[in-house]
Amino acid sequence: MVWERESEGTEKRLTAGGAWSTRLTAFFRPFLRKCRDCGVPISVSRNHIWKENGTVLSRDSSQRLVVMERDVIDGILHKAEEISGETLAPLFTRAKSIDARVYVNSLMVGWRKAAAAYPLLRRRFYELLCDQARVLGMADARVISYRRGREIVIGCTHCYSVPFFAGDILGAVEAGEGREARVEYHEENGEKRFVVDIGRGRPPDQYELEEERPLPGKIEYRCCSRCGVPFPMTFFVWDTERGLIVDTHNGETVAILDIAGMNYAYRQIRERLGEHVDRLLALEVKAMVDTVLPRLEFKRERPEERVHDLFFLAYRGMGNPIFTKPTDQGIKAWVENPFNYPVVAGITASFLARGKPCDFDWERISPGRMELRVRFLR
Repeated sequence: MVWERESEGTEKRLTAGGAWSTRLTAFFRPFLRKCRDCGVPISVSRNHIWKENGTVLSRDSSQRLVVMERDVIDGILHKAEEISGETLAPLFTRAKSIDARVYVNSLMVGWRKAAAAYPLLRRRFYELLCDQARVLGMADARVISYRRGREIVIGCTHCYSVPFFAGDILGAVEAGEGREARVEYHEENGEKRFVVDIGRGRPPDQYELEEERPLPGKIEYRCCSRCGVPFPMTFFVWDTERGLIVDTHNGETVAILDIAGMNYAYRQIRERLGEHVDRLLALEVKAMVDTVLPRLEFKRERPEERVHDLFFLAYRGMGNPIFTKPTDQGIKAWVENPFNYPVVAGITASFLARGKPCDFDWERISPGRMELRVRFLR
């Protein structure tokens, strides 16, 4: 008989058959294994690093990631299309595919080499990546069919954003095949189907990331003693069968994403439409986050204490909240290393205002440092 620790102070007794099934799952689907103490998937803690400056990086530090509500991610795309008056899905898909290719190359080093040397392993390569998509809260992805060197079809029912996930799939296939590809998607039998046609040429070159050099920080995380993941991450619930991550604080579903592609697409839109896009995007993000706040409880009331309520920015990889303090009309805050200035400004303004009518503005006062000013309306 086998005993398995389920959580701190709790043990779960497994039957011999259940223990054998667990071992098979761990062997054939290693990305779905979870820490016995905290319940966070092992691939999350093993393949990512929480830095003391409010950033989350892939294990080889090639990619920066954030944890963000699915509705906010999809809402950013829809708002960008509304502002521009054009369909931007292809831009977001291609931009996301390039940073997804970098992420897959860093995550699947051994498997990618094996798949290149032994083509029969390539379907298995994509099946493992589908499991990783489940762990990251992107989708309940599965390989429907694979024709070596020609086509792969991925299906899912719970997708965080169709254009973005199409880019994730496209980047994964280009990493696995070493060739350019194109992706199309449609509805079939109640699920999204992503069909990737594999070409003959080389994948597109990587774009210039243009990321700022992060400022140092002094964040100290309380971590799981077994897997090392920061303790706040244990407040997420992983439903890997449905490809969902749920934040138990507000009941919202979130996803863990590399942000280079999102930021690249944002810069392209900003170049087309002008700097006023920053203001519109920040206002839209604040409005979306405002819908989450009624389900949250805040422990601090004084303006100078609200920096503690912004700590979620750090463990989600969004930036490092330095201070909040009162002003004549409201609250001023500093956030270092924001992953995207208008998005982080909108999120922070929503949390500082806490449902009260307000106006806000921000500025990049130096590389990697943002000052946000919230003014309450009387």
